[in-house]
Amino acid sequence: MSARLRARARRREHDYTLDDLRPFLVKPEQERLKSLEHKLETPEALAEAIGEVLPQAAVASQKRGEELSSAMQPLMLSSIHETVRKNPELFADAIFPSIGPAVRKAARAALEGLLQRVDDMVQQTMTLESLRWRIEAARTGRPFVEVVMLHNLAYRVEHVFLVHRESGLVLQHVAAENVAAEDPDQVSAMLAAIDDFARDAFREEKEAGLSRFCVGGLTGVVEHGPRAMLVAIVRGVATKDVEASLAETLEQIHRTYAAPLEQFKGDVATFEPTRDALVGCMREERIQKPKSRRRGTLALAAIAVLALVGAGIGWKVVHDRNARFDAYLEALGEEPGLTVTRTGRDGGRRFVEGLGDPLAQDPAALLAPHGLRASDVELRFKPVYSLDPPLTERRAFQVLRPPPDVSLRLAGGTLVAAGVAERAWIDRARLLATSLPGVTALDDTRLFEAEAITSARAAAATLEGLQISFPPGSASPLLAERARLDAAARAVQALLDAAPRGGLSARIEIVGHADATGTPEKYQHLSEERASSVAAELDARGVASDRLSVRGVGEADLAARKVTFHVRLSPASEGS
Repeated sequence: MSARLRARARRREHDYTLDDLRPFLVKPEQERLKSLEHKLETPEALAEAIGEVLPQAAVASQKRGEELSSAMQPLMLSSIHETVRKNPELFADAIFPSIGPAVRKAARAALEGLLQRVDDMVQQTMTLESLRWRIEAARTGRPFVEVVMLHNLAYRVEHVFLVHRESGLVLQHVAAENVAAEDPDQVSAMLAAIDDFARDAFREEKEAGLSRFCVGGLTGVVEHGPRAMLVAIVRGVATKDVEASLAETLEQIHRTYAAPLEQFKGDVATFEPTRDALVGCMREERIQKPKSRRRGTLALAAIAVLALVGAGIGWKVVHDRNARFDAYLEALGEEPGLTVTRTGRDGGRRFVEGLGDPLAQDPAALLAPHGLRASDVELRFKPVYSLDPPLTERRAFQVLRPPPDVSLRLAGGTLVAAGVAERAWIDRARLLATSLPGVTALDDTRLFEAEAITSARAAAATLEGLQISFPPGSASPLLAERARLDAAARAVQALLDAAPRGGLSARIEIVGHADATGTPEKYQHLSEERASSVAAELDARGVASDRLSVRGVGEADLAARKVTFHVRLSPASEGS
């Protein structure tokens, strides 16, 4: 062996294969894949990896919009609610500094008003006087409350007006509770007109003015000052205390607002603080009537009767309210996609907690049909995807948006699609259907392509337009007909491929024809042989012969020496 051959042999002993080099080429990637697989399959490692990027992810999400805040809001509200439920003392301590005084003040005012109304009612009910007053109210057309007021009040100041004397404009006005407010400017204009008429008619000095006037059961008391005047409208007989109060208040206003009154240009906002002083002029004095033992007995009887009536009315109201609420809960339970998890009272108000599908009926819309208001019930429903078949079908229509010729229905978790649609929509439905909640599979066996129907009809028209010619007395087609036979094979194959995808069944018939040479039995046999010959030619070109039928027309058609094609397309459900 030569030295050159020995050197070549030694080199071959040290040749390396791909298996020898693989560890050096892919080892780093394999180690990284193992590290990634360890992080994904180990909960502790996955949590640590997510914890490293979670703050940055939250900041990036906040910059893009409010999606993260909206997604976290239900969780935060649920956490706060659970914390308050488990530790109500913590919530009470937090709101105690502000809620305590407000509650005490409101309760005290409500209790005082209630006691006053009860006292008035007891004093005025089930007595001969109250009967007379009711007759008087019916006779005069006045409200009963107004008649009671006329007989029980010595007087009451119902309105106080602060009027600028030079311009006649009302600077401030206050009215008693439950008294209809009059137009202050209209009252001021009336007073100015009466005042000017009195001075002009009786030649009084300018400093003099109207001091008192009466209209029905109302008396107007006017107190004049250098720059302004106070007008009090009094129901009943006003005492000197009213005049003294007006005079004292008007002097105080002149001392405090001397410059604004002198420089008044129409801006009444400056005199808004005078309202408190005017409220101090609102006085009331009741007629004190002696009480008798008989009246006390009647009062006690009235209280007892009212208590019984109130208890009965209260029980009826509570019973009806509970019945309406129970009917409302029953209606919620019958609605697809709504689940009630808890009900109760919170702060004296009923609440309903549950889960609701976004496509389900709005729980608030069911309140009114059951005689409830939104203020009566607090609804706490959290969003959830329901698996109820009606909602699943509705969600499928909403997401897939099928064309008009396609129907969707749910059958045991399988979404059944039927009809004709474009191929693009069918592919999209196959991709999205099983991702919908409640849908486990898609049945598209009765879903057909619109493009396939068009293709099948075009292929059928092409095939029926072809004719294969034969020599006289021969069952073999002319050599020049090979191109037509190739075209016929392509049309038949296209038709057989497209028809099933379009939900159609195709029947292809090869019809042989012969001329009138010979006996009827001869050209009948010849026409059949010609049809069979074309079928064989198509079979040789890849068309399955079992999909074709042949027929010779014999003496039924003496048109020419040829073979034609007849195609019948029908829905696949009708069979072949």
